[in-house]
Amino acid sequence: MRLRAKAPRLAVGPIRVSTAEQGNSGLGRETQQASIQSFVAIQGWTLIAEYSDIASGKDDRRPGFQAALARCRQPDAVEMAERIDCITRRAHP
Repeated sequence: MRLRAKAPRLAVGPIRVSTAEQGNSGLGRETQQASIQSFVAIQGWTLIAEYSDIASGKDDRRPGFQAALARCRQPDAVEMAERIDCITRRAHP
């Protein structure tokens, strides 16, 4: 019996900071980006896209968040964030 090689998992990295000051400094975004890239590399996944927003996590209409969700709807793609509150601050039932 011959085993098929499993395709690497595809990851999408949403990056969010709350204030323009955080966004302009790059510090919060760079930390999140480095954390995502490190985890994806350790897992052997492929990072296919990163999207960023400078906005409150309460608003799910953020352009970067919506783009990340749309990209994750493609087969084998998962959303990978440094912390859950980088994705959203609201829990949906």
